[in-house]
Amino acid sequence: MEVSLMRKVHSPTKFTLEQMKVLAENPFTHRVTETYISYTLEFKNIFLARYEAGEMVKDIFVSLGYDPAILGNDRMYCFARRLSIKAEAGQMPTEESPRIKLEKPTNVDYNTMPAQQSVAAMQREIAYLRQQVEFLKKITELDKGRK
Repeated sequence: MEVSLMRKVHSPTKFTLEQMKVLAENPFTHRVTETYISYTLEFKNIFLARYEAGEMVKDIFVSLGYDPAILGNDRMYCFARRLSIKAEAGQMPTEESPRIKLEKPTNVDYNTMPAQQSVAAMQREIAYLRQQVEFLKKITELDKGRK
């Protein structure tokens, strides 16, 4: 008898419509689908500051209005781990999903935007420019290696 050694893929617990409604009502929720929740930039900044100060993950979520029974431990602790890894790497948090590829920023006048929106747009532009700089560094290193 042949036994398949396929790795078990973890799929996140789906939110019910009622849970999605509760999560969407929280001012710190940027977007929610039945399988995914993203948080506002404000939430990420508050969370990171408190997490780095030694506060417990669950306590932070509860104090910011989230029910751990709805989110589940995996979502909360994976979020904390991803955010702290990015912070250690010097990456600034953004409201955009990490699954969204950064697009080339357009020339905009940040003074005409609401404050929160202009900050998010500037952070996206900075992240994009950092990616370009890293790419240029790699190209330069490759070019040096050929000579």
